[in-house]
Amino acid sequence: MDIVRRTMEKQKIIQSKNYMQYQDQYLEQKILSASPKQLIAYIYDAAIVSCTKRDIEKTTAAIGILINSLNFDDNEDVQDISSKFIQYYEYILDLVRKNKFDEARDNLKEIRDAWVKSMKVY
Repeated sequence: MDIVRRTMEKQKIIQSKNYMQYQDQYLEQKILSASPKQLIAYIYDAAIVSCTKRDIEKTTAAIGILINSLNFDDNEDVQDISSKFIQYYEYILDLVRKNKFDEARDNLKEIRDAWVKSMKVY
């Protein structure tokens, strides 16, 4: 009976690893085939999920990527908008540091939804 149980446990582990490999391949393909606008939406999604999980490191990393994606090279209007986004992202980072994950998540969802709608991502 122990042999059967160990064999079944090994099968579950193998199936789990196969599933994880499939998920990793799917995610990799999803990212590689995404447009820049879709990638930003994915980063928002990652930040939102990280807030839900109350994961400070992943949330701050995702917000850091969003900050680094801002454009300060174009005209003055774009620079002004980017500056406002930095201030908003810094506010959200402050919420995360204060463990106000729900409020941070709500702010990120609002920006993400506006991004997806205005950029016609999906």
